[in-house]
Amino acid sequence: MLRKYGIGLAAIIIAVASAAFTVPKNRHLTATHVFEFKSSLAYTVPNVTQPSNWQYVGENEPLCGGADKACRIAVTDNYVDNSTPMKLSGVSISASITGSGEAAVTGITDAQENRFSNQDDE
Repeated sequence: MLRKYGIGLAAIIIAVASAAFTVPKNRHLTATHVFEFKSSLAYTVPNVTQPSNWQYVGENEPLCGGADKACRIAVTDNYVDNSTPMKLSGVSISASITGSGEAAVTGITDAQENRFSNQDDE
């Protein structure tokens, strides 16, 4: 019996395993659009929370590490205006002043999908 159904069973197992690790095409994964705070601006709460003060830097770019001031945010397709250049749309960013005296991001719309990062003061 194993000989009779073994090849068919093996084919089914391989097909299921292959499908489990296949990423759908033409679809962005969660939070792929990365924006960086314009470092030419002062790191104040009003500046950091203003979506127009964030510039598009690319897809799947790494986020920053640190806690002193705003750095990068990554958002899903739902929060991007696909005009050229890409702009944030419909996203709210919250911030507060850190011990360094500069604003850092503390929250973002749809935090389960979107992400944010801060950086250390240089």
